Amino acid sequence: MPQQSWILRFGELGLKSKVVRRSFKRSLRKNLIQLAEDSSVPLIRDRLRDFDVIYSSAPTEMVEDLMCHGLGIVAIDRVVELSTNLDPSLVSQLLLERHDRVGEERTFGVRIKRLGVKGEWDSQSYARALGAALIERDPSLSVDLSNPEWWVKIILESASVSSIEKRILGPGGLPTGVQGDVLVQLKTEEDTMSSFLIMRRGSRIIPILDSKPEFVKLLSKWDPFIGIRSRTKDDTGYMFQRPAWGVVGLTLEQAKPHIQRRDAAIKTTPLSTLEPLCGWTGAEKSSLWQHINAPSKYRPHPDTTSWFE
Repeated sequence: MPQQSWILRFGELGLKSKVVRRSFKRSLRKNLIQLAEDSSVPLIRDRLRDFDVIYSSAPTEMVEDLMCHGLGIVAIDRVVELSTNLDPSLVSQLLLERHDRVGEERTFGVRIKRLGVKGEWDSQSYARALGAALIERDPSLSVDLSNPEWWVKIILESASVSSIEKRILGPGGLPTGVQGDVLVQLKTEEDTMSSFLIMRRGSRIIPILDSKPEFVKLLSKWDPFIGIRSRTKDDTGYMFQRPAWGVVGLTLEQAKPHIQRRDAAIKTTPLSTLEPLCGWTGAEKSSLWQHINAPSKYRPHPDTTSWFE
């Protein structure tokens, strides 16, 4: 069976400064590894040049569902190592054996990502050779480099050829724990959805008072450290526990005993009441609830396109 791996894509994290980006990625990896331990899914994290790569012996669906809970991951590319022989004719045969539309009239395009030292092939020459080999084996194919029905995406290394077979959309956002803590009372589904949206912006939620265990358990699938206060350093390097900066599902009076502000703090941020679901329709809330429960099957919004228009 071909070896599978997954390349993680971090959209928004790439906009941060080098120091912040490194810190945020460290938090994301820590969250992902703990989620894997809690779910008994074996993961091996590695680097492939500039890529963060995950290897696992667990079933594909289980691994991808786990990574779809990784806040901060924009997309996951499923990669299959095809061969240690770079011969385009052999690789074309292996690609068509894994393709489900052989013999049908359809368009295709080839993209090559070459890694490592340049050898016999460069990206363009290998793309031409592989494209020609594919057409020779399946004459029903025709080239379209603008909008093909089948993108053949290849990672070419000096001693192996791999195929990016599928892109799975991740939840996006920021990893939990990088933007401070928010106090929440999880009594209803709406409290849970509001808390999830706060988590998606990088905050760690701290369930207090009459939070229902079933809602805490649901959100712990997204943040394995839910309820554990984040820590930071002061100007002298002393580590201290961050005070909460916002609340969801409770009043400011209810939250005051749980803020945990430091007596030595010179400047404090006023506590904010957060209502991230304000303006959401019933259909949008329903879609978000499905996403929270099964992120690999449902997107968080029924009409993502309109958000950009």
